[in-house]
Amino acid sequence: MLRILPFAGALFEAVVFMQQIKHPLEYPWIVLTGVAALPLASAVIAWKRVSFFDTLEKMTPSFVLIGALAFALLLSETFLSYVVITLVAAIATLVSLELLFVLAFDPSRYPVNALSRVNIGYVPLIFWFTASNSTGLLTFVHMPKFWHIAIMVAVASVLFRTTGHPGATREQNAVWTSVGALIGLHVGLLGVFLPVSMQMQGIIATLLLCSVLRARRYMYDPKPSKKQAWIEGFAALTFLVAVLTTAKWL
Repeated sequence: MLRILPFAGALFEAVVFMQQIKHPLEYPWIVLTGVAALPLASAVIAWKRVSFFDTLEKMTPSFVLIGALAFALLLSETFLSYVVITLVAAIATLVSLELLFVLAFDPSRYPVNALSRVNIGYVPLIFWFTASNSTGLLTFVHMPKFWHIAIMVAVASVLFRTTGHPGATREQNAVWTSVGALIGLHVGLLGVFLPVSMQMQGIIATLLLCSVLRARRYMYDPKPSKKQAWIEGFAALTFLVAVLTTAKWL
C-alpha cells in the first residue's frame, strides 16, 4: 500500500486545491488539509526507515512549497494561475514523496543528493509565490508591514538552512541560516518601500535570494570555474537592472 502513497498524495493535493478554488469562501480550511497531508505522508513513508532529522531536513522545502502555494490561492484570480498552482502542488508532492520512498525502501537506487537537488529547484517557486502574495496583502488588505518582513525572514532562514550543501558543517549551516535571515530582512524591507507590482516584487526577491544561494555553491568542491562565476554574476545583475528599469512603478 505504501508504494502508491506518492501518487495518492499527489492526487489528494490536486483534489484539495481544486476544491479550495471551487469554494473560495471556505479558505483556508480546505487547503490546510493538503498542507497537513504532505508531512503526514512523509512520516508514514519514513517511519523507522529514515531518521526524523533527515526526513525533516529533506522534506521541509516541499512542506514550505505547499504552504506557499496555499498562500497564493488567497490572491489568485485567473484560471491559468489556478491551473499552475494546482499542477505545481501535485507534481512537487509526487516527486518529493517518490524520492523519499526510494530513499526509505531502496536506498541503493536513490540518486545521490536527489532530494537536495530537487529542493534547490523549489526555492525560486517558494520565494516568488511567498514574496509576491505577501506584498499583495500589504497593498490590498493593508497587512501590517512587520508581518511581511517577518514572513520573508522566516522563509529565507528556513530555505537557507534546509538547502545547505551536503558537505556543510553544523557551524556553516548556522552561519548561512543567519545570512538567510539577513537576506529575508532586506527583501522584506524592499517589499515595503519599493513601489512596483506584486509580481515584480516576487521576481526581485527571488533573484536576490537565489543569487546568494548560488554564491554559496562556490564554497564547496567541485567549485564552478571563475569564468562561470563572472558570467552568472553579470547575467544576474543585468536581469535585475532590466527588471528595475522596465517595471511599472506604482
